[in-house]
Amino acid sequence: MAIKSADQISIVDLTDGYSVILTSDGYTFPGSTSAATAGSCTTQVLAMCGSQQVPASVDLNSVTKPTGITVTKDNNATSPTLTITASTSFTAAGYVDIPVVVDGEITIHKKFAVGIAFKGATGATGGTGATG
Repeated sequence: MAIKSADQISIVDLTDGYSVILTSDGYTFPGSTSAATAGSCTTQVLAMCGSQQVPASVDLNSVTKPTGITVTKDNNATSPTLTITASTSFTAAGYVDIPVVVDGEITIHKKFAVGIAFKGATGATGGTGATG
């Protein structure tokens, strides 16, 4: 049989690559006709090196967020839980940019989407229906 093609390839072992996962990557807050109603949601940060979980941390001073959104975290040093809270001054959808520091040296930015389900305006009262 004749050789149809020949090539050289490089195989890269990615078993030690880092990945960061948020248990939830977005939330839609209920709203009024013009802004969010106050509320909160949570997401947990998980960092992996290959198949092993590694410590992850979030510096809340480096988090960027839309107006009306605040972010707090618990004290878990391996996989912190973040609480994202909306106030009534949150009026437009956006993203919370979360810089996650993995193994104390690598920063990976994760985006958490925040939206508002606006309530429609009250419609005009309809006419009385026919008697049944």
